Amino acid sequence: MTSTYAPQHEGDTSPIAVQADPSFRRTEQGTDDLLDACARLQDLYDGRHFRARRADEAFLFRYASAGDDRLSLRTATFLGHLQGDVPWSKDYVVSWLRSGTATIEHHGGQLTSLGGQPFLIPSETSFSFMMTPHRNNMVHADAAFLEDIATEIHGGPSQRIVFDHTATPTPEALVAWRSAVTAATPAVVTEKVAPLVRHEAQVTLVRAMLALFPWQAVDVPNSLRTERTARLRVAVEYVHASAHQPITPADIARAAGMHTRTLQQAMNDHLGASPMNYLRQVRLDKAHDELVSSSRDEALVSDIARRWGFGNLGRFSAAYVKRFGEYPRDTLLR
Repeated sequence: MTSTYAPQHEGDTSPIAVQADPSFRRTEQGTDDLLDACARLQDLYDGRHFRARRADEAFLFRYASAGDDRLSLRTATFLGHLQGDVPWSKDYVVSWLRSGTATIEHHGGQLTSLGGQPFLIPSETSFSFMMTPHRNNMVHADAAFLEDIATEIHGGPSQRIVFDHTATPTPEALVAWRSAVTAATPAVVTEKVAPLVRHEAQVTLVRAMLALFPWQAVDVPNSLRTERTARLRVAVEYVHASAHQPITPADIARAAGMHTRTLQQAMNDHLGASPMNYLRQVRLDKAHDELVSSSRDEALVSDIARRWGFGNLGRFSAAYVKRFGEYPRDTLLR
């Protein structure tokens, strides 16, 4: 089906048919029934134990979503109190409230919305939430799409992106984010838009999302990116985030909500390494990254090795050669 026409180039009025994108989806729904609305939201987010109660004002529920498999924009109005659990969320999601408040509890702690400021919904983990009567907007980015774009920044292969949920966006990042949302929205939510125009708008939004909060790319095996292995993935991410600190297997297990022996068995089964051996591998990778980015005139291999917990330089060099195929000093000299 064709929709609209655009000139081929400046001064040329011959039309080009713009085809409807078959992957584009737009949904709108609403109800004035509190229990029905609660059930609908639970289905939309594959949630559990959603519960709702009325507020002082008349109840209203409206929900709309538009976009494709890469990225969608969503709005929701729920004029009642709502709470529940979401056991698994695959997308990367930024939300901001036009009214009301939200509190989210997840393995990393608790976050509470601040006015209309954007905040991140936890991804690839379970979380619970409580919301007052609210109106909110959301950007849902497919995990693979966002992770591919993030490679432009971190320079490595496509990997899981771990955002800092505790960070507050800078004023400059907020301005850039709001500008990106305003500019990209028409191309994202309109069905009959040239595919390259929609794609460019989606890329712009994801880049703004990556600039909104601090993050790091973490080399998490795909086998750990499932609901069943979520706790072990949390343990792996904790190791990457805390490798610069003096942590123990008990610390790692505690961060993931596991017993230490359970963590040891799971890491051996899935990663082929004990928690301490995996921690040493991560620290070795961190030392390598620092050597790659350092100037040979300003850095010493010995300082970098010690910073990452390697006091014996001979053993550090041997482990480094085995993992990277060259001596640390050769990496620094390149």
